[in-house]
Amino acid sequence: MSTVSRLLDRVHAVLLAAIAVLLAVLTVVVAYQVFGRYLPLIPRALWTEEIARLCLEWTVFLGAAAAVRRGDHFVIDLIPARLDAWLARPVQLVAMALVLVMSLVITVGGFRFALDGVDQISTTSGIRLVWAYAAIPVSGVLMVVFAIELAAKALTGTVTRGGHPAVPAGGGE
Repeated sequence: MSTVSRLLDRVHAVLLAAIAVLLAVLTVVVAYQVFGRYLPLIPRALWTEEIARLCLEWTVFLGAAAAVRRGDHFVIDLIPARLDAWLARPVQLVAMALVLVMSLVITVGGFRFALDGVDQISTTSGIRLVWAYAAIPVSGVLMVVFAIELAAKALTGTVTRGGHPAVPAGGGE
């Protein structure tokens, strides 16, 4: 395993941990919001809706990046599981090229969108909106890196759809 692959394994592990934390915070905040509606002991808070939305945005976009790393995103149904070995690699490369192009579009558009939020401040929570909008370019950059990694693995024949080991040339299932 190469140094880059080990580094990306660590990035992916941190990404999964961040998603778990965001999901836990989302669950707690939404539960607080629901209980606050029905229990007079818990004060209703307007900020809970915004924090829940922020956590959801980050969870969705980081989850998309994590799925690209696993080879589960964008190409789930695009590449049949049992392609002949001579066809699997070119199809995988085309799929990764498409994922890379879309990831670049998400990254560039996300940076532009995030820049719009630099001067905007939420009225309910007081958080700068750039923190919400930044989920898009951050995930886009991660998707670009992960798509390049998967394309490189497809070129060398070390990975196929879903991150599974490739069938050796001339071999079949």
